[in-house]
Amino acid sequence: MTTSRTWFGAVVFALMTCGVLATPSASFAQVEVTGVIGGMLGGDLNNLILGTSTIETAYENGPLYGARVGWVGKFGGAEGSFVHSPSGVKLSLPNRPIGVDGKVYYLEVNALLVPIPGPISPFFRAGLGMHSYDLDLNISTVTVTGEGVKKLGYNFGGGVKINIGHFTVRGEVVDHLTTIGPDDFDFGEIAEALGLDDNQQLHNVEISAGIGIRF
Repeated sequence: MTTSRTWFGAVVFALMTCGVLATPSASFAQVEVTGVIGGMLGGDLNNLILGTSTIETAYENGPLYGARVGWVGKFGGAEGSFVHSPSGVKLSLPNRPIGVDGKVYYLEVNALLVPIPGPISPFFRAGLGMHSYDLDLNISTVTVTGEGVKKLGYNFGGGVKINIGHFTVRGEVVDHLTTIGPDDFDFGEIAEALGLDDNQQLHNVEISAGIGIRF
């Protein structure tokens, strides 16, 4: 319950901050609703770059879909975003018949910066929210379903918008980051068996496109 209150308070604070700092005045802002489709890039970038992890922390390639809604003006805006991928995190220990597979959900609030407004507008985004992992533990031929992991995480990325009247075509690349540790799993000693004896930062890279409408 304490964790839920902490998460709720953090999201409310982020939403207020986005609204104050990123949203233009009401006379210039428009409501924008966007449908999103894309994919999750396989591979944890942090482990691939550093090459120091003792366990494989890789995301399987998978489809992604969701929606975004917010207030967008000339130079920036604020939005809420929900995306889901049915092919999610995979954690496994080399040469061991143990693995964790799951689905991922991201419910986030974001601030947008549009440095060059116009018909073709590059943009940057950053935000935070609830990152949810529904996990299944696989040991040989036995599968155990856990209650999942829900953590406060953050994201950053960027992309390009093409504005055609009241319609918007949008493409972007976003890195979702979540810090997890053994206390986050309801599998007990399994987390330790997987090598999760300390916190690790998971990356999930979203490559997506969307079509939106402004009101």
